[in-house]
Amino acid sequence: MKNINSPTLILSLDFELLWGMRDAHNTADYGTNVLGGRAAIPTMLNLFQYHDIHATWAAVGFMFAETTDQLRAYFPDESALPAYENSKLSPYPAMSEIASSDLAYWFAPELIRQIAETPGQEIGSHTFSHYYCRETGQTVAQFEADMLAAKRIAEDKGYNLTSVVLPRNQCEPEYTAVLAKLGFTAYRDEENDWIHEKIRFRPLMRILRLMDVYIPLTGQGGYIPQIENGIVNLVGSRMYKPYFKPLAFMERLKIRRIKKQMLHAAKNGLTFHLWWHPHNIGVRTEFHLKQIEEILDYYEILKEKYGMRSLNMREATQEVLDR
Repeated sequence: MKNINSPTLILSLDFELLWGMRDAHNTADYGTNVLGGRAAIPTMLNLFQYHDIHATWAAVGFMFAETTDQLRAYFPDESALPAYENSKLSPYPAMSEIASSDLAYWFAPELIRQIAETPGQEIGSHTFSHYYCRETGQTVAQFEADMLAAKRIAEDKGYNLTSVVLPRNQCEPEYTAVLAKLGFTAYRDEENDWIHEKIRFRPLMRILRLMDVYIPLTGQGGYIPQIENGIVNLVGSRMYKPYFKPLAFMERLKIRRIKKQMLHAAKNGLTFHLWWHPHNIGVRTEFHLKQIEEILDYYEILKEKYGMRSLNMREATQEVLDR
C-alpha cells in the first residue's frame, strides 16, 4: 500500500542544564557548557523562527522553580523518592549544595517562558528530577510520583505537559504505560536499529553508535509514528552530535549523514526526528550553530521539493491521533 503520509521533521531538545550531568560532572568541569548552552537559546529560537521550525523543549521539572526552597514544595514523599543503588544519581541529597551555588546552572523559569512564548515551540517534560528508568533500585511507583511532580510544578507555572523525553531515552513498556495513565500523549523512544537491539556489550555499543554518526552503519531513521501502550512513540532518528576533536576530520560526513537521512524521509513520506541538548553546543557555539543552520537550510530545500513539514511533538502526535 502506498504511503500517503506527509514527510515530517521533528526537532526536540533535552533541556536539562546541569541536572543531567551532575552524576559525572560539576560546575568546574562542565559549567562552561551549561552556561554557554543557556546563552545560545535565544539565538536558536531566532534561527527556528527564521526557518519556521517547530520544536519541543523537554525541560527537567526542577528547572521550573526559581530556588531550591520553592522546588522543595513539589518533592514527592520521602518514601517515593528514587531509590537508586548508585546514590550519585539522585539529586535530592544535594539540595543544600545546589542552593549555595550559582542558580543559573540549575533553574531557568525565565528561559522556559521565553521558549513557550516563541511561536511553534512546545514545552515538554524531561521528568521532574531527571529520572533514570533503567537504573537498579528505583521502581515504577517512584517514577509515577516523579512524573506527577513534573506535571504539578509545570501546571502551577502555566504549562500543560503532553510530550515526554525520558533521560538517556530509557524507555520500558511499564513506564510508558504510566505516562499514558497520567495523560501524556507522546514520548521519544531511542533509535530503532540493530545496534540498540542486538549489542549488549556497552563499550562496543558506544563505539558503533559513534561511528554511525559519521558513516551509515544503520538504516535511514525515517518511520511512521505509531501508538504503543496508549501513547504515541515518536522515535528519535538521530542525535546531533557536537564537535568531537579526535574525529574532527569527519565533521562534514556527520552533516552529510543527517542530510541523507532527511532526504530519505522526505522522499518516502516518513518522519525524521533530530534531537540534542542545549549544553551540547555550549562551547564552540558559533561552529555548532552554523552546522544547525546548514541542516535547517537543507530542510527548506526538502520543504520546497517534497513538501516536508516541521512539527513539534505535540503537533505530530495530534496528527497521529486524528489519523
